[in-house]
Amino acid sequence: METNMQHSSQVLDSNNLNNLSKENQEIEEFRQMFKVIISEINELKNQKAEEEKKRLISFKEVMVVLGIGRSKLYDMVAKQEIPSVRIDGSIKFDKKDIENFIQEKKKEKFSFQINVGELRGKKYIKKNKK
Repeated sequence: METNMQHSSQVLDSNNLNNLSKENQEIEEFRQMFKVIISEINELKNQKAEEEKKRLISFKEVMVVLGIGRSKLYDMVAKQEIPSVRIDGSIKFDKKDIENFIQEKKKEKFSFQINVGELRGKKYIKKNKK
């Protein structure tokens, strides 16, 4: 009977060791998963930081986007028609501000007046001969 108790005690110890071994494996798997998750989070943070750096665009880039010249853009900045920031002596623009500027311009009604006399002088309209 004593040997049966020793045997069952050894079986219990063996089962406990197997369970501990499985638990240790699971813990190690979780550690590896957390390392991967933390690595991915850090990568996303770095991407966000890079996007923020690209948030500001240069004077030349805005000229190209808007299809206007240097003096026109300087004039718009001076009149505060378009939002800008000055960083280290150079003028920069927030992409979102430029996009909003474009959207606002799209909403404005397009209207103009034609001065017929001016057009006649430029021969766009022929004079009627009597």
